[in-house]
Amino acid sequence: MNYFPQPVARVFRGDFVESTHFGSAAVVDSEGRLLYRVGDPYLITFMRSSAKPFQAISVVESGAAREFGFTPSEIAVMAGSHSGEPKHIQAVQSILGKIGLGLEHLQCGVHPPIGDISVQEARGETMERTSYHHNCSGKHAGMLAIAVFKNLSVHDYISPDHPVQRLIKKTVSEICCYPEDKIGTGVDGCSAPNFALPLYNMALGFARLTAPNAVPREKAQAYNTVAMAMREHPDYVGGEGRFDTVLAGTRGETIISKAGAEALECFSLIDRRIGAAVKIIDGTKRALFPVCVEFLYKLGARTRTGVLDEFHRPTIQNWRGLEVGRIEPGFEIGEVDHE
Repeated sequence: MNYFPQPVARVFRGDFVESTHFGSAAVVDSEGRLLYRVGDPYLITFMRSSAKPFQAISVVESGAAREFGFTPSEIAVMAGSHSGEPKHIQAVQSILGKIGLGLEHLQCGVHPPIGDISVQEARGETMERTSYHHNCSGKHAGMLAIAVFKNLSVHDYISPDHPVQRLIKKTVSEICCYPEDKIGTGVDGCSAPNFALPLYNMALGFARLTAPNAVPREKAQAYNTVAMAMREHPDYVGGEGRFDTVLAGTRGETIISKAGAEALECFSLIDRRIGAAVKIIDGTKRALFPVCVEFLYKLGARTRTGVLDEFHRPTIQNWRGLEVGRIEPGFEIGEVDHE
């Protein structure tokens, strides 16, 4: 059957639709059954930072996490895209300290922290921006931990041919049940390899992440370690005011979520042993969270609450601060009973 992305959000300026965003989504149980879809559930795209929980699994499964005594919050920061808050920086520094490396070994680059630093700058305070502040520094510290544990080189740990990256790609293939030789590979914003695969398989991976009975016993502990770290420390997965962190604190089903660049979001709905992946086709972030909140409402995983209003139907303001428009999510979730 041929599937195509469908309209999922409309951008209003006044009473008129100015833009329309298309999207696709898949909901899959831990046994691999496609339960619900929006648009094309088999759309192939890059996981970007939504892959970080799977990349963190390799740290645990390799034995590095146990050897170096990483704490749950440190594993959560490996699986997250942190905001550069002081506690996030401290966690990354702690990981590197435990493996005997330092800031100079991180190859993620430098960008301003995701957390809002405008207040500090307005006060005339200065903030040194280093690779610690990069939202992927925890992930990179985890990759370095594997390299040190296995006595591998640390200067080229982000090379696609490095044993660390081959191990991670194998882990992604296993948890997502997608052939390793079919996984597309590209370079992520942080210079590490990233992976392209169907939304269906991303959703399956997130279902299996929190459903240990669906995986071999020897892998269940590693999956559980990462999942529990994300559950217990959502503030290290994102940061203050960030969608993944705020969502984890709202009432309803227990959810693990991880956003990725170019408007991708993946979820584990733990109580139902299902996973979901949502993609805005044009990569525009402004449509992602409204669609995700509406998606969770339609699945019954969250009830309508003021806590998520900021993400659900955000207003559009001009440079004078006038409200000139809004983003309205709207779509139907199709139930799949034949796949």
